Amino acid sequence: MRLLTFIENLALWIGCAALLGMGVLVTGSVVGRGAFNHPIPDDLLMIGLLMVCVIVLPLAYVERQNGHIAVTVIANRLPVRAQALLTAFGSLLFGLFLGTMGFVIAKKIPSEIAQNLYYDGHLDVPTWPMKIVFAFGVAAFVLRLVINIAGNLAVAFGPAQKDQ
Repeated sequence: MRLLTFIENLALWIGCAALLGMGVLVTGSVVGRGAFNHPIPDDLLMIGLLMVCVIVLPLAYVERQNGHIAVTVIANRLPVRAQALLTAFGSLLFGLFLGTMGFVIAKKIPSEIAQNLYYDGHLDVPTWPMKIVFAFGVAAFVLRLVINIAGNLAVAFGPAQKDQ
């Protein structure tokens, strides 16, 4: 668990650094375009690729903090066991959805490396590095979901609890 917590925290900070990098790229490109009539080459491509880090890497951390947006108007009125069971079911569905996307993308990585695929532009940025980041972020998130699903199922089917 400590290793997973470390990985989640590290992924969060890498996502934060990517967000800062996006800001620096946008600022540098605007200044370059305005002052020197030359923006940073492939700035929009790099910003789009860094967006993968910003969106996917913090997912496991947010799941650990139970920070995802949830509408609980009706669910909060249900018994604790039902709430835990519904949370586990929702986590399972989300894990299957995002896990499938991560698996499909991870499966493409070796062929993209072998074919030396890149995004067309001034810098010829390879396609595979951000796909590795995406697959890693999804894997960490799915692992956290599995842990949370197990905890919710333990609450749902465990010994009786007094109302909280």
